[in-house]
Amino acid sequence: MKKRVLAMLLSVTMVASMLAGCGGFGETGDSGAASADTSGGSESAASGDSSAASGDAASGDKVKLKAVAVIHPLTKDPADMQWLHELEAEANVEIEWEVIRADWDTVKSTRFAAGDIPDILLCNATIDDDYIKYNGLFLELTPYLTEELTPNICAMFAEEPDTKSLATTKDGKIYGTPKFQGKWPSTNSVMFINQKWLDNLGLSMPTTFTEFKEVLTAFKEQDANGNGDPNDEIPLDYNAYSGGGEINSWFNSAYSLTSLLGGLGIQVTNTDNAGFFAEDNTVKCYAVDERYKLFMKYIADLYANGLINENALTNDYATFQSLSRGNEAGEAIVGCVFGWEQTDKFGPELHTEYAVVPPLAYDVDCEPGTYDTRWRNDYTILNMQGNRACVSAKCENPEAAMRFIDRFYDQTHSVEALFGGIADGCIEKTGDNSYKVLPPQDPSTDAGTWKWTSTFADFSPMYIRRSTEIEMAQDMTYALDARAQGYNEIIEKASTSDTYPNMFMRYTEEDQNTIALTKPNIDNIIDNQWSLWMTGEQDIDATWDAYVENVNNAGLPQILEIRQAAFDEYLKSVQ
Repeated sequence: MKKRVLAMLLSVTMVASMLAGCGGFGETGDSGAASADTSGGSESAASGDSSAASGDAASGDKVKLKAVAVIHPLTKDPADMQWLHELEAEANVEIEWEVIRADWDTVKSTRFAAGDIPDILLCNATIDDDYIKYNGLFLELTPYLTEELTPNICAMFAEEPDTKSLATTKDGKIYGTPKFQGKWPSTNSVMFINQKWLDNLGLSMPTTFTEFKEVLTAFKEQDANGNGDPNDEIPLDYNAYSGGGEINSWFNSAYSLTSLLGGLGIQVTNTDNAGFFAEDNTVKCYAVDERYKLFMKYIADLYANGLINENALTNDYATFQSLSRGNEAGEAIVGCVFGWEQTDKFGPELHTEYAVVPPLAYDVDCEPGTYDTRWRNDYTILNMQGNRACVSAKCENPEAAMRFIDRFYDQTHSVEALFGGIADGCIEKTGDNSYKVLPPQDPSTDAGTWKWTSTFADFSPMYIRRSTEIEMAQDMTYALDARAQGYNEIIEKASTSDTYPNMFMRYTEEDQNTIALTKPNIDNIIDNQWSLWMTGEQDIDATWDAYVENVNNAGLPQILEIRQAAFDEYLKSVQ
């Protein structure tokens, strides 16, 4: 995906014919279009730091708008974000904020059904299905996506064509604007191992599944942390439980053991929770693939030998995180685990003990290299998300609403939206095109948490340009460095034909209804089976055929046919 985006970027020359109104991609896209030199939009969009657009802003009368923002529970009120006040002033609007920190998915259906929405909805307030289910409730944005009114959004669509594809419905309309934060790495998950334990036991870094089991066995049996207690080590930990008992995260958690499936040549992506993947232009489900059977047999063997944390089945994320930070004596007790980066996962005291484990090659009952080793490819979902901002169809001043939304996509405001404001002491502008993320003002808070406290962060509309230079905080520096240690080169193997593009696939209303009715039945079978195999409650060989038959009878072939058609359509669009 990343390679295709770069290739398309090179093909875009930003010529005026393409940008006479970036609405040229829609049937009403020429509405409001103006030549680039009449508004200053072209020059400012190219620099990524445009001034507020003209229009009714010139009257001097601020337009009053209402907005709802669905934000993280830690995030402070928008009224306390100085950079947002500056953004409102530039757009010549005054926003009355409604903040939602929890349970939006529960209450939004009632509000949407009653037409109870403000002028602007921000930060995960909508999903694609809402535009079909609540037809007529949201403004179709194409007529307002012009160089005059929304130069920054137009620049994003031109420079990052995938963002336009992400925002466009099957019938060619745009209701929500996406985000692009192109500085994030290509995978959410890295496997870490306690290097100190390896050194204590005279062990080498494992490179295959067989070597990995040998290392875990030594961790379990040889008092790897050297504290005299041979029973307090957890050789391998993972997270596949999100809490509450309702959601099983085995397939869509970046920190579950399913990341190891890449060792059997399966290109996992963190964009679907039912095991769908692409291979040689074909959509498949790895949960019924023979390689998944091999993988589960390996995992069951590790579990039977006490090498996997048996409590991980029920531990929530907070417990998963705390175990990696050691015991009360400050000693490490987890040997190997999945995480984002070392300081976040292991804390300030233990993170230096851990090293990156490069992706493992599967070699159980076969030679290493039999399968083309892969790793979880999350570039798209980490750097792009749809529906960051949309507008009510009843908004009395949609031009003002869109002018305000476009300001989020300004170069400086995008960096502020992600990391916190300049005036708020979160970032520093170090040059025309460069920024520095400052240390948290609260010394007891890590950089990642401080970001979510100070701003909308990853939930926000934004366009972080590839050309923007950002001196990252320690956590992101570590995250990028970790992935440079064997992960990036593996992930770069992924091509368009074997990367499942769930975010970009579009379905008819009939197909969506079929998926909605059928998928829960499939998920129920798949989700309830893996733990029975892993813990030895059921024998994999004895139950595999019946399991596959049950999944197929629940409607998997029909779902694969629907998804294949959408995948084929996607492939045509990128050729």
